[in-house]
Parts: sequence; structure tokens; C-alpha cells
Amino acid sequence: MQIKSVRPSKELSYREEKHNELTLEDFARLFGTTIDDIPYDCLELIAEYDFRYKKLSHDEQDAIILRVLKKIHSDELAIAGPDRKPVWEKGWSENLQDFINSGFDLGPLIPKFVKRNEVVRLNGSYIRPANPEFETCFVRVLRTYLFRKYFSNAAAVYEFGCGTGLNLVELGRLFPEKKLYGLDWSKASCDIISKIAQTKQLNMTGVLFDMCEPDYHLELGADDAVFTIGALEQLGTRFEPFLEFLLEKNPSVCINIETIYELYDQSSLFGYVAAKYLERRGYLKGYLARLRQLEKEGKIELLAVRKTFGCSFHDGYSYIVWKPVN
Repeated sequence: MQIKSVRPSKELSYREEKHNELTLEDFARLFGTTIDDIPYDCLELIAEYDFRYKKLSHDEQDAIILRVLKKIHSDELAIAGPDRKPVWEKGWSENLQDFINSGFDLGPLIPKFVKRNEVVRLNGSYIRPANPEFETCFVRVLRTYLFRKYFSNAAAVYEFGCGTGLNLVELGRLFPEKKLYGLDWSKASCDIISKIAQTKQLNMTGVLFDMCEPDYHLELGADDAVFTIGALEQLGTRFEPFLEFLLEKNPSVCINIETIYELYDQSSLFGYVAAKYLERRGYLKGYLARLRQLEKEGKIELLAVRKTFGCSFHDGYSYIVWKPVN
């Protein structure tokens, strides 16, 4: 997918303003690795995209926190869970229609909840990126790093809660030889996967699948891999059926890029407001604690746990990498 205008001219609004920029060292630290371990694909993306940003003033940070608190105490927040299936069906249907109407351009498949020009949570504070597409660009770097590091030897890869399929598109470009499966509880999502496969000649298949009630007829091989991005959040505390499904199917590795409740330091206001936002939305909670318990029992191995960045309200792109132990 081509992302336009990601490196605006420095003659624009940031010309006279003091700014910082995410460096290779910053990305290595956020990923818990070294520069030498970052794949060349990621290095190219980091060089291509504009990762400059400004730190907010004290008053600006207070305004963001106030905005989050007001949102938490408002009546407009929807609660995550299976009751929202019709909402997701409607949303993905709109993306599908936009995709068709555009002549199958991938741009309209960016989910509508991904906002441009948003303040971002990074390194324990709020920042204002120069690039209006900062979130999308950062996620591309993150996905590429994780896909290259953990999926190179996978025979097939399954994304649960695949939405509009853009994660699988990126994966298909990195590994065109692999068989990819996009699973979602929305029929419209599966239809999007089929259209992408048809129009972009990618080895992808859409499968209707409900993580709340896993279908054990689905076959996963021991050499296959699994990932989720912003999908487990809809399960809240009801992740056990899906987790038990994964343990029984025994994939080679699982990556969960999610908002992780246990990673918020609630002794600070910055962490506290994000944790309360998660609680108010009914987002994923208890998942990392359960994985840690399973590791103590010798049933899984945790390979990586990292917090990277997020939107104004929470860190939606933390990640956990784990694998079942035979």
C-alpha cells in the first residue's frame, strides 16, 4: 500500500519549530533489540517516513489528559464485546464498498477509526507528530519487524480478527510464497479478503471465525503461525476460549499486537488514565497475566513483551510474542 505525503517538506509548519525525531536507536530500544537486528525492509521505511515530533507543553499535556477523562466519564463510549458484531459488520461493509468504488485501491481499506493528525502516546508522554500519517507509518515498521523476525519459517500464517486485511497484504508482500488466512466474525471482512486476493493476486483466503466461540474444525499445522492486531481487545476478559483453542492447535508462534492492561504503570497519571480508559471500554484485561501463569506452568514460552506507542487514549500497539510448549 502506498502512503502519500508521509514526508512533508521541512519548509512547512515545522520549519521554525523545535522538534525531535525517532532514530534507528529509538526504534531498536522500543523493540527491545539492536540496530543490527532490524531488517533492511524496516530501515528503508524508517528512512522514507517522517518521524519528527514535538513534545507537548505542560498545559498541552493537561488538556489531553482532561480530554481523556471527559471521554471516560461521558455516555458516548461503546463497550467492546460480541454485542458490537453488527457495528463491525456495518463498518467493514463500508470499507468493502469504498474499496470496490475506488477501483480496488488499498487506501480506502485503512480503518476509519485510524485518525490523522492525532496526538500520540510515546515514551511516557504525549507528542504531536509532524506527519499526519504517523500511526500508519509506525505500524508498518512494527509489523515488518515482527513479521520478518518471527514468521520467516512459518508454512502458513493466520490473522484472527483481520478486519480490512491490510496486515495480510503487507505480509503477502514480504512472503509471497506463504499461504495466508484472514479470519473474522464479520462476513464483510471475509469478502474484503476475497476481493484483495482476486484483484491483487495474493495467496489469501477469508474464513468466518468467532474468537468467542472458536471452531475447532479449523486446521492449524505445527509449522503455522498466528497473529492478532487490535482484535483481542474486543474480547475484554473473555479471552479464555480463544486462548484454549490456540493451546490445543499448537501453532509455532503467536504474536498479539494489542492494548495490554498489565503494561500500564498506574502509579503515574499517564498510565492511570489509559488503564481507566481500557476499563471503561471493556478492552482486553488479564491476558498477559494469564500468559505469565501458563509460562510458570510450563505450557507456553513468552518470547517478547514490549510497549511501543499508541493514540491519545491508550497504547494500542504493545505486543506479546509467545509459543505453546509441546
